[in-house]
Amino acid sequence: MDTQDVVKDIMWSHPDSIKLLNAFPTMLICDITFKMNKYRFLLLETVGVTSIEMIFFVVFSYLQSKRMNNFEWDLNKVRGLFMKDDVLPHVIVIDKDLPLMNALKVVFAFATNLLCEFYISKNVRAKCKILVTKAKD
Repeated sequence: MDTQDVVKDIMWSHPDSIKLLNAFPTMLICDITFKMNKYRFLLLETVGVTSIEMIFFVVFSYLQSKRMNNFEWDLNKVRGLFMKDDVLPHVIVIDKDLPLMNALKVVFAFATNLLCEFYISKNVRAKCKILVTKAKD
């Protein structure tokens, strides 16, 4: 029987990023790049924020698909980077991605999940456009 090792998901982080994550654990921001690369994987970037509002990269992850179990795997690995179980992020900012939102509810159940301002503005503009068009009629 011929077995084959296949990479499905992969993530990496720099040791200094892990130190920064543990020094500034309050907030994380996750963003997914939907344009596939030549390997057809999604890129999930997770960044943290310092007390002087500087961002730092925490992890980069290539995920095979946009399913909840892929995000759960990644978020559990991120959770494993924290030195203490009682020091976890209070706020996690994400884009409008339902599987990621659901995975966050499982892995970081006590964190507040916020949508990125870009997506909120986009939704408000779309709704306002409909209302303005109706008002003109």
